[in-house]
Amino acid sequence: MSSTPVLAIDVGSTKVACVIGRPQASPSFALRASERLSLDIMGAGLAEYAGAASGWPVDPPVLARALEQALEATRVADIPSRAVVSLTHPHLSHTTTQAQIDLADEPATIRNRDLQRLSRQAVSHILGVDRDVLQLIPLGYAGNGFEAAQDPRGLTATRLSGSFQLVSIPTAVTRAVVQALDAVGLEAERFLYSLQAVAAAALEGHEPQRIVLLDIGGWCTDLAVVEQGRLCATRSLAWGAATVVEAVAQTCRLTSSQALAATLEGAGSRKPHVRETIERQLDTVQAGLRELLAEGPRIERMVVTGRGALIDGVVERLGRLLELKAVLGRSPRSQRFGDLATQVGLTAALGALQVACRTLPPPKGSDPFSLRGQTPLRFSNVINRLLDGTKTLLTEYF
Repeated sequence: MSSTPVLAIDVGSTKVACVIGRPQASPSFALRASERLSLDIMGAGLAEYAGAASGWPVDPPVLARALEQALEATRVADIPSRAVVSLTHPHLSHTTTQAQIDLADEPATIRNRDLQRLSRQAVSHILGVDRDVLQLIPLGYAGNGFEAAQDPRGLTATRLSGSFQLVSIPTAVTRAVVQALDAVGLEAERFLYSLQAVAAAALEGHEPQRIVLLDIGGWCTDLAVVEQGRLCATRSLAWGAATVVEAVAQTCRLTSSQALAATLEGAGSRKPHVRETIERQLDTVQAGLRELLAEGPRIERMVVTGRGALIDGVVERLGRLLELKAVLGRSPRSQRFGDLATQVGLTAALGALQVACRTLPPPKGSDPFSLRGQTPLRFSNVINRLLDGTKTLLTEYF
């Protein structure tokens, strides 16, 4: 990989984080997710903006101003024109699907292009017209003579099937982000699910094991079971730190600034109503976690990140609710960037940078899940539906 600087941007519901860096050595395909990637972090910046669950995505000009402020805060003169952008949203869709393709009449070696074809098949079955692909997570592959393979390339089969979890995002969100990027002279190289970026950064150096990961943002909380650095199951909740602040403000009759200060005190607050409100709010997360962990082996470790995790006592409380050891997660690369809130706020952007630098750039048009790859994929999905409808009409009336 070239040592050209890479720009990673994390767009949250209340802030934008930017990180610019480059690999100090060319990454290898043999580099595992648990192995540390040597990066030269050139600069990082974070900017707040006024967001709300009902108004997200915000107007592109508002987001563009926050992007400009975050980019200026990096203090890097030569900003790359293309960026890897990590996103999440309260209305993400997490859908499990299966797909199958025929390879040949005789056993044939499975190659990367076969996996891409299978992925496109899986997406075309379930992607809504008004949604874009954010992440397609392979859960396992099967073929003649093998099952539950994580990477079937090099094996032989006449047909290949796979199980996937598709994380999709409303098209309006990606459109607003693209417009905001264009306003500041940037182009999105790729969209990435923010939880994948958080896992890459916050779990760096952790022992390879099954971990439950929580990212508590402003208006959205993402949950996942992570095994060997790979997302196995994901969920999103329309709940976050801003939701808690609103509840505290309404229950205790406080202004927004007073409610924010009281919420951050959390378990240490001297006001019983504040503590009780926060505990009731955590019931939402507890229900989501129990649903996520209803199936599968026992998990003994929880990593909680996001700025909502900075509410005093939240990490410990979540651990006790599910009888798990819980720790605050942040990127070890963020320690040079100031206070704890800034370090946690930059974690997703640092993870997006790691993901971008670990992946060799594919040939143009070969990645069906890049920004430019999504539009033809969704367009072909619409065309297929129109053709199916036309066939039905011809069959019924002629």
